[in-house]
Amino acid sequence: MRNRVWIALALASALGLAGCGGGGGNPTPPTLATVSSVNAASTAPTTPPSGGFKQVVAFGDSLSDDGAYTLAALSVYGPGTTENISFAGLPYRAGGQFTVNGAPSGNWTGVLAKSLNLGLTPNLIGYGTTAGVMYLGASGPTATPAFCAFSAPVSSGQANCTNFAQGGSMVSNANGIGHSTGALTLPVTAQVQNYLMQFGGSFNSNQLVTVLAGNNDIFTALGTVSASVTQAVTQAVTSALQQNPNLTQAQIAAIQATVQHDATSQAVAVAQATVAKAADDLSAQVSLISSKGAKYVMVYTLPDSSQTPFGRGLPYTGATPPQAPPAGYVCDNTVTTTPCYLLSNLVQVFNQRLLNDLQGQPVKVLDGYSLLNQEIANPTQFGFTNVTTPWCNPATTSSLLCNVNTPYTAAGATTANLGSWLFADTVHPTPAGYQIIANTTLQSMKGFGWVQ
Repeated sequence: MRNRVWIALALASALGLAGCGGGGGNPTPPTLATVSSVNAASTAPTTPPSGGFKQVVAFGDSLSDDGAYTLAALSVYGPGTTENISFAGLPYRAGGQFTVNGAPSGNWTGVLAKSLNLGLTPNLIGYGTTAGVMYLGASGPTATPAFCAFSAPVSSGQANCTNFAQGGSMVSNANGIGHSTGALTLPVTAQVQNYLMQFGGSFNSNQLVTVLAGNNDIFTALGTVSASVTQAVTQAVTSALQQNPNLTQAQIAAIQATVQHDATSQAVAVAQATVAKAADDLSAQVSLISSKGAKYVMVYTLPDSSQTPFGRGLPYTGATPPQAPPAGYVCDNTVTTTPCYLLSNLVQVFNQRLLNDLQGQPVKVLDGYSLLNQEIANPTQFGFTNVTTPWCNPATTSSLLCNVNTPYTAAGATTANLGSWLFADTVHPTPAGYQIIANTTLQSMKGFGWVQ
């Protein structure tokens, strides 16, 4: 679902960390806020809510999605298929979550809710078909949006259909990853509005609100750099040949190098500004959530996607003229001319801008960036034996359709080692990886005084 086309980056200096200024959420943040400084200055409560937490409300993308696209999985794994797993309520063990489905636990949001003795289901389950968008209701597919289909009614006060996250969603752009092929990709801005529309226009002090988003804004910005530079180089060469059809290969190469240099600098600057704006937009939603009565709001910095199998597998750009990568090549995010370096840079731009915006707000931050880095650097500390290879068979195309019956056996994946592999596909965690996010969140909440 992410653009794998790349060209050699011609200007390492264009990749200097940017986006460290203030944004819409807070016009006067410190130059470089940190997770520690945001948490220290936060005016969020330091004691548990009276009566304990009654709901978990989740906003974000596939990393928090606990089944918004179950209908897509149902269309693949229905009764009578080789998987022979019929639908009997959520979660659907053949697919629907971006992880290895059918394991004892799934997405971290549901695991966290369970640890608080709460339930959690998707607010809306739907997917595009040739006949238009269909939704999943308690009695089956329907063309009418079925909010809270697998939950007590909102009016009962016991509704747990408060996971609004959807795979592919961006912060404010409705055209998220996979949208053109059927994914709903409601942006976080729409997710928050859907919550307010359904739940009386406000939050309350007995809710834990989690916000984890921005990954898809970064993936999109990364792909745009490649596309922009390729287009600029192609146009320049085409124009030059129209003016002088007799250009030599050496002359064409010189034109390509010059244009690539300038176009890369401009495209990288645009990408950095784009992800910084996404961070501003996200912090604005966090401010809105707080202003509407939420007291216990947890915001997550993004993990460094250059550390995932996707990032490690970004195309080789280490030679001029281009040539095949050396055996065993892995993209090195410390080399400034690699696409994974740019990917890491964009994540850092987003995180820094978000932290600056959140400084002084009544929220707490969990450092997802540092957590993944620690897992990669010290896998055994977390019980992992493999942090580089996806557990799911790539034939499933996405962990959305991956389950315990579809291991990547050619890479050594088995049901026996599922609990010791970090990645389900090229970017999403296995249930074991999600369990660590849930555990770390709970530990952080204890440190904040939110739970005993």
